[in-house]
Amino acid sequence: MKKTNSIIVALGIVVASFQALGQDPNYRQNQFNALMLNPAQAGANSYNDVSTLANAQWGGFKGAPKTMTLSGNFNLLKNFGLGGTLLQDELGPVSTTQFAVNGAYHLKLNNAWKLSLGLRAIAGNTSVNLTELDITQPFDPDMLTNLSTGLTFNAGWGVLLYHKNFYLGFSQPRVGQTVFKNRNTNLYVDAKGGYVGYMGGTVTINPMWQLRPNVVARYMEGLPWTVDLNAIMTHKMGLDFGISYQLKSSIGAIVGYDINNRFYLGYSYSFPTSNMNKATVQSHEIALRWKFNNNPSRCQGPRFFN
Repeated sequence: MKKTNSIIVALGIVVASFQALGQDPNYRQNQFNALMLNPAQAGANSYNDVSTLANAQWGGFKGAPKTMTLSGNFNLLKNFGLGGTLLQDELGPVSTTQFAVNGAYHLKLNNAWKLSLGLRAIAGNTSVNLTELDITQPFDPDMLTNLSTGLTFNAGWGVLLYHKNFYLGFSQPRVGQTVFKNRNTNLYVDAKGGYVGYMGGTVTINPMWQLRPNVVARYMEGLPWTVDLNAIMTHKMGLDFGISYQLKSSIGAIVGYDINNRFYLGYSYSFPTSNMNKATVQSHEIALRWKFNNNPSRCQGPRFFN
């Protein structure tokens, strides 16, 4: 019985470590979390923006992931950007709260290409609520206390190469380990940080339509790869629609509308293609963005997901 409970503890720690890896639960609308993927995205746009995203996966499934994020991305100086992100995430017994400050310097390589170098400072807490789990052995000492990292600090880095119609990014969102105050997690999982890589661009089909494909891959030692593929069609009037696919996991649809080039509303629905579809058939995501201080005179970068 004690072995079974230890497996439950290990599962919680694996989930916590996976969350800490990317600072980014599995969104479908990556256009609203580019800054969370890579600190080098800070200031890469020609405008400032504030975005919020609410994600509820596996509707009707007990302990299903629920995520809310708030981010601000600002190009304060000609070649320097600053951004902040706030994350609140719940998955089963695991709860994560995190705040990060991102800064990036944008180096002009030539008239067409730029290279951005970004750093991230992180403060947050991850906890695993073991005392509310159903256990098979009463008063098991491994299950009588919850796990918590307390207030912890970390850092991350990233690079971004971009052109008007193309971008390629790579980052390590967390360089330090996830360490719980009252449990040696090395018994269960390698809690070292992982990596995020992504690329995408804009293909003009005609004066009215553009196609914007992108791919995002996440890797952490000891856990499966996560690969997201998106293809979004954008109309000149501000309407977006497209499809999303997570390798061996789910398929979905994305719709959005840009109001007066300032306010954007997006929605995503996904359906699991794995065995999870036997327990649930829906995941939802709603996103809002407000753009301001749009500077058309600045060198326009590609539409980083957005």
